[in-house]
Amino acid sequence: MRIHAIQADIVWEDHSANRAAIQQLVESALPEPGDFVVTPELCETGYTMDSVAAARDDSARWASDLARQYGVWVFAGIARRHGDAISNSITVAAPDGVERGCYRKTFLFTPGRERQHYLAGDGPCVFDCGGVKVAPLVCYDLRFPELFRRAAMDGAEIFTVSACWPSVRRLHWERLIPARAIENQAWVIAANSCGVEPTGTCAGSSRIVDVDGATRAECGSCAGVATHEFDVGAVRAWREKFPALIDTRREFLGL
Repeated sequence: MRIHAIQADIVWEDHSANRAAIQQLVESALPEPGDFVVTPELCETGYTMDSVAAARDDSARWASDLARQYGVWVFAGIARRHGDAISNSITVAAPDGVERGCYRKTFLFTPGRERQHYLAGDGPCVFDCGGVKVAPLVCYDLRFPELFRRAAMDGAEIFTVSACWPSVRRLHWERLIPARAIENQAWVIAANSCGVEPTGTCAGSSRIVDVDGATRAECGSCAGVATHEFDVGAVRAWREKFPALIDTRREFLGL
């Protein structure tokens, strides 16, 4: 199995242009059946606070069609309606095009007024994706290790992080991703936007990080794809050899 972090230069609030660009990036990665593909946060629009315009009824279907076309797992960052509210979400589509679930961003970015426009989720979700346990998360979630640890306690072996992380805090991105991987004995597939949005420049620097915090593949500051082979057996072997997770104090996580 290979894993792919898609780094897109998002065209502001242009669903059609961004869908086309993401499909081209997926095509360029030459994905194989059963691979994992991760897009940036709000990949159809950029990090807009116009949640009503961002939310399209066909977004989840678009992600499912992409998954079916290439026979891959797709973790797509989209705006999603939940009743009268809209969430900053990750839809998870299986290789057969069936949606397996949806994660809603748990921690909303107060400095960016995100809470005024999007509905927060209530914690992590762990999906069984072809025998691998995957927890999708979104951008600001990266700053909250308790969210990752709760997912790890539910069996997560890969974390996906879809982001619109800014260049001004690039160093935090580069430090936090390996920290989350090391402390949870899991891989992290971090897909970020690049280019300029009205609120600033996105950092790019998408990367794939292993259980030791080592970067296995990464992008620079332009659109591209970070790709690497993944062996879940190696993750499980490391957890068995060095079983640090069993010493987690569950009461401190409310478990």
